[in-house]
Amino acid sequence: MNSSEEFSEEEPIGELVPLASIPDTPLRDGKAPWKQSEPLTDFKSQCTPLIFGGGVFAYGKYNDDQLVRSDAALRALRLAFRYGMNALDTSPFYHPSELVLGRALRILSEEYPRSSYFLITKCGRYGFNKSDFDYSPDRLRASIERSCKRLGTSYLDAALLHDAEFISDQPKIAQTPQGANLAAQAVGITCTGEQRTQAQAQDLLGIAPEHAAQVRGEGDQRVLDAARTLFALKDQGKIRNVGMSGYPLGELLRLSRLIASHPPYRPLDVILNYSNHTLHADLLPAYLPLFAERPYGYDREWHPPMLLNASAFSMGLFSDHGTPSWHPADPKLKQAVQLAHDRVKNAAQVTDIPPITGDNVLGYTALVTGLRCTFFQPAVPTLLGMSTVEEVHTAVAAYRALTAEQKPSSLDPSLQEKYLHMYQQLSASEALILQTLRQAQVQNLCWPSPSLDS
Repeated sequence: MNSSEEFSEEEPIGELVPLASIPDTPLRDGKAPWKQSEPLTDFKSQCTPLIFGGGVFAYGKYNDDQLVRSDAALRALRLAFRYGMNALDTSPFYHPSELVLGRALRILSEEYPRSSYFLITKCGRYGFNKSDFDYSPDRLRASIERSCKRLGTSYLDAALLHDAEFISDQPKIAQTPQGANLAAQAVGITCTGEQRTQAQAQDLLGIAPEHAAQVRGEGDQRVLDAARTLFALKDQGKIRNVGMSGYPLGELLRLSRLIASHPPYRPLDVILNYSNHTLHADLLPAYLPLFAERPYGYDREWHPPMLLNASAFSMGLFSDHGTPSWHPADPKLKQAVQLAHDRVKNAAQVTDIPPITGDNVLGYTALVTGLRCTFFQPAVPTLLGMSTVEEVHTAVAAYRALTAEQKPSSLDPSLQEKYLHMYQQLSASEALILQTLRQAQVQNLCWPSPSLDS
């Protein structure tokens, strides 16, 4: 099935069973080691480092339909809340994720009322094809209303224009394999392919400072109209933060400046980026100062958008179960990742009593890499798809491993040695993977999103 629009929003996902009938899952090593903040009033300042991602509860993507329709989401979300996570993300595109999570939230409401978590969803994308995008104001308003109904809420803490690069007038070169190295070159990172200066790369991506207000075509105007629609819903109290999501950092930067430079002259509150703080591409840190900068010619009070990171596994590229067949990465990158997987798996098998076994080492290593930004100043919260309670445990363990490496560490002293040992193993695995990708000359190369021939 190619589009969430093929489904009825009334499709039953499961009964609202009593919470007492759901098996309880105990925490491992206590609550997560981040500061808890109550009451929750401001998403941008109070969101926890880890966000529960609902994209894994889509049909035909990461899990079989049986798991999607089971109590797995309910049990995983309950455990995430117990560890201390206070935000979750979904989208109509991840159908039936909104229905699955809406059911879970209703069942959990006696333990976790609406005031105890932040809720993010997206709008504008409803299927896999370009024809499944609709950024028209009427459709966006209806989409937000439907999402609230599915999720059992009267408001959203954030609503994001989903994959805005499919609508905007992104420079054509960025949508071709020849532009795979532009995002890196635009922030001074050297990689393979045609060599360009930083200024040349920024100009080709439309992110030279003086281009901030330039509307490149009809697609850009549709994005501007869509942003205005969401700002109006914010003024009405239906949503509390306006944002967008997408993959190409250059295009997200261009659009964030463009939106701020046109009526109502308001910066986006939130920008969600994925697969750019990973083992194969770590471009996000270099872009953070650019997103924080006041756009050229902007003479109003400036509040930079909050950046969110997603997909530490790079959409399954670094999954211990193998890369999904639909993944858009270049075949050379997929081959290099497979070689790296084999190497770290073999290394784990010959290590004396490793904390992480060879069957899990690739995923754990990807998590440690992708969660580093949660320790930046300011922190960049990371959205993780967690399908099962075991995946929730794994995410929190990876966060603890990173915490153990901090000086001073905020871990309980009784846990410090255990998680520092884990970090040391994963750091060695990370170095081996990065070496493998460098040797294959595939680091920091991006895939087109969308490609011109899609």
